[in-house]
Amino acid sequence: MVELPCGRFRGLSFLQSVHSLSLGLLSKHTAHGASRRAIILTPPADSPVTAASFTPEVINNLNRLLKSDVKSDVILTHASVEGNGICIAAPRVPFPAEIAFVLKHVRRIFPSPNIPIGHSPITSTSYLKIVDIPHVPASSKEWALKQHKAFMSALNKSPVGVSLAKLIKHKPRFMRASPHSDSCWAWVDIHDTVAGSNARLYISKFVSIGGTNCQIKGARPHSGSVHCARCQHWGHHSDQCRAKCARCSLCSGPHTEANHFKYVDAKRADVRQCANCTAAKRPADKRSHSSTDSKVCPFWKNRFDRAWLKCQFPARSTSGVQ
Repeated sequence: MVELPCGRFRGLSFLQSVHSLSLGLLSKHTAHGASRRAIILTPPADSPVTAASFTPEVINNLNRLLKSDVKSDVILTHASVEGNGICIAAPRVPFPAEIAFVLKHVRRIFPSPNIPIGHSPITSTSYLKIVDIPHVPASSKEWALKQHKAFMSALNKSPVGVSLAKLIKHKPRFMRASPHSDSCWAWVDIHDTVAGSNARLYISKFVSIGGTNCQIKGARPHSGSVHCARCQHWGHHSDQCRAKCARCSLCSGPHTEANHFKYVDAKRADVRQCANCTAAKRPADKRSHSSTDSKVCPFWKNRFDRAWLKCQFPARSTSGVQ
């Protein structure tokens, strides 16, 4: 029998109260976000269309068509990778008619002979974690990449993992259980409904990874602080990054890691400098490591301690304010 607190549900009918309670229990691993302000496109597996295909010219053309043909005020801004799809960002949640219109013209611009480009509806995000994943031996610099490749390969071979992989919203994040552990955990964000129905389908199920049955569990929304792969700072995803330019994870220079050896002098190519430790004004000998060095960087060690991360960059005081 459900006991209803009088103060919280005052004015609601009994059925409404029970419904509210059930939604709260079912969606504790689910959260809404600004990502609903976008259109998610899902090209077929063999399609050459990527986020880079949506150049400013293509985006501007779609905006002109939206304004002239359907009198829409929505303005598409940019395209980025979103899980296995392409995210076209917008300042507000697009209406179904606007989504259908954009999808029609995207299919016209990028014709597919077999399976046309599809659309994945956006509602909410559910947070899952997969535990006891076998650790892939690799250097600290290459571990995350190799672990991700092994993880995705295993998902695509598992009956449960195949369908889960199609719902992945952001690139999975990995953390070893301890520095000397032979296993790690993966945090997986998936597209979901308001009530978290997709998460309920997978929680408590198992995925076979490297010969080990790894259980899928529910995770708290934003259980850890997100690491931005663009500016290397913590607290936001690369899709929401507002930095003026990308930062190299190796030297914190104003370029991507892929262009590190192109823009850095050969004599200093092996010099490492953490973008976060530098911004936090740590001593020079405490910042001589890459931003993704999980063994040395204090930001990595405290990435699940939001209070600690926030204290590293205190708000600047404004003159005249007491």
